[in-house]
Amino acid sequence: MKIIELLLVLFISFPLFTFGKNDIDDDDYWIDRYLSVSFPLRSIHVNSDYGFRRDPINGRCKIHRGLDLAAHYEEVLAMFDGVVHKVGSDSASGLYVILQHGEYTISYCHLSKIFVEPRQLVFSGETVGISGSTGRSTGPHLHMTVRLRGKLQDPYNLLLYVRDIRKASIVALHIDDDKILSPSDFIKQYAPIAMEQQRRYGIPASVTLAQMAFESGWGNSDLARAGNNYFGIKCSPSWLSQGLPYSLHDDDHPNEKFCNFSSPEESVEYHSRLLMGDHYKRCRRYSSTDYHGWLSALKACGYATNRRYVDMCEDIIRKHKLYVYDLQAERM
Repeated sequence: MKIIELLLVLFISFPLFTFGKNDIDDDDYWIDRYLSVSFPLRSIHVNSDYGFRRDPINGRCKIHRGLDLAAHYEEVLAMFDGVVHKVGSDSASGLYVILQHGEYTISYCHLSKIFVEPRQLVFSGETVGISGSTGRSTGPHLHMTVRLRGKLQDPYNLLLYVRDIRKASIVALHIDDDKILSPSDFIKQYAPIAMEQQRRYGIPASVTLAQMAFESGWGNSDLARAGNNYFGIKCSPSWLSQGLPYSLHDDDHPNEKFCNFSSPEESVEYHSRLLMGDHYKRCRRYSSTDYHGWLSALKACGYATNRRYVDMCEDIIRKHKLYVYDLQAERM
């Protein structure tokens, strides 16, 4: 299949973008696009290409039905959103996982550990296992097999696709690739802060994390990076009268004034205190483990103008199982 045909099928098959272009600004669009794809490993080095080769074990010339990547017991990542089609083990592939992405299936073979189960939903960048040397293997590596509607494809084309999506996103965002936080990195960094806010104020940690993620593009927006403002908090007259720092950004209107904070922690604390005000008192009718109640009450109080705000935040909570942090915070 030609590359252009492959890309067309990919755009049809994969739910790459969470939000419509009209629902979010340019930065959010490109951040979401960047995070919609992932390489199967943190770094990519091809050991053996797809196609005919000399078998490394018996020396005979035969077709290599996949792609071998250098990997010494490393995390193996889902390349796209999808579902676990099959998990198993045999003498040739060793431990393997097959992921279904639209009309594509991607098999990861010779694993040493598997972290997923059949029919489980997986998301781009999520760890599904650890590479290894099980089965018919000469040493630790990751073998990938790709099929489109059951027909074998060269996995290298998918690597090119991920590379091009990420390159276009990086150019549009004007930042370095290694400075973009992944959802898992974001959650790991800010979950303890969110749980502490739940303990102090009763705001579900999942709600804090989801709002942060949605409003800041997983910490990658200009406002979050330059002003440590993770909630899109606009300047109040009191903020301006005190001469506190702000920056200008386009939102409902051009060049609106947004608060700047000295740290993400200060941003979270300020946001929590806002929610403790009388304007949001109906939120406090709900328990610290009722994220739906809190989000619905926030919307009813006029917190967000986006009519799908509750749905979008709940999608983030369910997709990344953020409700687990509500339960952890309850036990703190």
